[in-house]
Amino acid sequence: MAYRAGLPVTLLSVTSSSERPSGIVCDWKSQRDSFQNDAKLLGRAFAFVYVGSIVDQAISDPISDDLRKEVISDMSSALDVRQTAVDWGVAKAVADTNPFAHAGYKLASRLLRMDQPLIESLARELTSQGTIEGDALRKWLDANASALNFDELETSTTY
Repeated sequence: MAYRAGLPVTLLSVTSSSERPSGIVCDWKSQRDSFQNDAKLLGRAFAFVYVGSIVDQAISDPISDDLRKEVISDMSSALDVRQTAVDWGVAKAVADTNPFAHAGYKLASRLLRMDQPLIESLARELTSQGTIEGDALRKWLDANASALNFDELETSTTY
C-alpha cells in the first residue's frame, strides 16, 4: 500500500530482534508538503493502516497473541490518523474523520484485489529474508509490481 501510494518505507520486517522491531516503518506524515492535499494523504494513510487488517480478517485460524498485538497497533495507528486530521484542520473533531476512514478502507480493499499476487510474492520474499530495508524493498517492488494507475484506483467507485 505504501509503495503504491508513494509513501516512503524505510523498513519491512517479520523478525523481532533487539535492534529491529517486526512490522513496517513508514513516516507518511513527512509527505504532507509533497502531497499538498491533506485529505488525499489522510485517505492514503487510512488505507495504509487498514490494508493489513483486511488481510487479517481472512484468517480463519484462532487469533494468536501476535495478531492481537497487531490489531491493537492498527487501532492505535487509525486513531493517530484521525487525530492528525484534526490537528491539520481537515476535520473539526475525531468523530468527523469517518469519511476519510471509509475512503481509506475502500482504497485498501481495491488495492488488495488488484495486487494480491504481488502481495503474496512479497510475503514469500519477506519470509525468506526476514527484513528488507527501504531501498532494497523499492528495488524489489519496482522489478515485480505491474503498472497501476493509483490515482485512478483511488477515485474508482467499486470495492
